[in-house]
Amino acid sequence: MESPATEVLFDTLREFGRVPDEMLVELSEHIQIETFKKDSEIGPKNIRKNVIYFVAAGIVKGNYFNQLGKEVVTGFWWEKMFIITKDYGAIAEPEHLMFIEDTILLSLSATSIDVLTARYSQASRLSNKLNAMERRRLRQRAEILLLPAAEAYKAFQQSYPSTRIKLQDIAHFLGIRPFTLSRIRASR
Repeated sequence: MESPATEVLFDTLREFGRVPDEMLVELSEHIQIETFKKDSEIGPKNIRKNVIYFVAAGIVKGNYFNQLGKEVVTGFWWEKMFIITKDYGAIAEPEHLMFIEDTILLSLSATSIDVLTARYSQASRLSNKLNAMERRRLRQRAEILLLPAAEAYKAFQQSYPSTRIKLQDIAHFLGIRPFTLSRIRASR
């Protein structure tokens, strides 16, 4: 019998299309399930590169600190979302994964992904869909960042679980000062 977290993953994958039961059985042998307490983190040295994480429960914030020591929030992921880590080498700041709530993460290593895609054509299609979803997520963030602050906050509220995220984190995601965000909220 699969864990509830694994069942959430399988149900999500089935929403993408037909997934053979034998592939899910093999997938369950490859995934790791980890639980993280609120306010804990995975630092840059411990984030495995080229791994797919699945958020079964909770919220995760991606962030790094720029050369001036200011926090830059790169994204938020919540239930039924995938976090795709890449090895960007020296071209990007090291990113942290912070847990805004108690969180259950499932992970699939690059080696496991290779094994599954070699055996199942559906795994390759799923991988392509996940990469397309990640590109849409990044494009959506870029579009929000181009908006004036008040419009950006409104767009954020429509696309993210804003009531579950600290205002300071929202401000750092939008690239504005927390004071500016407080002013925008007060004017509504």
